[in-house]
Amino acid sequence: MESMNTPSRLPVLSEDLLDSIIFSMEDQANFYFLDLAEALVVREDELEFLGKEGISQDEHDQRFLPLPDWQPSDGFRLMELFANRVRNPLYRQRLLDALQSGKGVFRKFKDTIAENPVLERKWFSFKDEQLKREVIRWYREQEGVIELEQLPLEHEDLTEDILLEDFTFETYEGKATKEIQDLMDFLFTQLEQGTEESKVAAMLLSRRLETEELQHFHLARTQDGTLAAFLAYLPLSESLVEVPYFGVNNEYRGMGLFRLLFDSFCRHMARSHYPRIIITLAGDYLGLQRLFMPYGAQPMGSQLLMATRTWNASHPSSEQAFL
Repeated sequence: MESMNTPSRLPVLSEDLLDSIIFSMEDQANFYFLDLAEALVVREDELEFLGKEGISQDEHDQRFLPLPDWQPSDGFRLMELFANRVRNPLYRQRLLDALQSGKGVFRKFKDTIAENPVLERKWFSFKDEQLKREVIRWYREQEGVIELEQLPLEHEDLTEDILLEDFTFETYEGKATKEIQDLMDFLFTQLEQGTEESKVAAMLLSRRLETEELQHFHLARTQDGTLAAFLAYLPLSESLVEVPYFGVNNEYRGMGLFRLLFDSFCRHMARSHYPRIIITLAGDYLGLQRLFMPYGAQPMGSQLLMATRTWNASHPSSEQAFL
């Protein structure tokens, strides 16, 4: 991005001015300037009108600063960066495929994004933050560190308020409906087909569910009523509940949905006078420990999967003592 020294001080980069600069940068049909005197963005044709009002060329050069260029190649780079950050593997691959499809990549990318309202909101949030960072960098290039209003420079993954707008949470009591059972069965099959650790976890879960029927659920639904995630729980006493099984539909993974589902569940349990929760983590869900530990979760026990061959090959044999 080109740097240009200006004798006039840049105006404070307010939120309104920042939005105006971003909007103008994305307008490929016109060229814009920042009016340092009025703290406004003006089009090139508006400058021609101002020139007729007695503004000299020197005054013009000192007062009006060309906005940074934003080309289609910059937009493509931003879409590629976003696609690689999408944690849901299904949508990540679809977005990358759209960007490599040749003609019409922008339209294909937008059409894919539009299929998932949550992902679409995440894209707009990401794009807005990246453009803000670009403008702030350009501002600092022009006049060094200047007085800036507090503006977020680091993009964060999907915020809670966006998720709360797109999902609702509810409790269901009774035998699992077909909708709930189908999602549980689908995710259980995935567990069985996963890593060796996941297969063992599926076996242990299966044995547990043979003796206890799940009849208490906390659910997450999209705005159109689609079941997106579930959490099954068992009251163990008047003060303790256990969560033996939970899951998020593939389409909605990588969005922070489980964290909000558990938050809704935890608050519901507190209102129902259950002060403690036991949650079982196994297989691919072991990584969720980092979600709970900062909030005072205490380990209650541990199960380890051990290969006999590894132990026998590495540990001295006690059988040698009898030889």
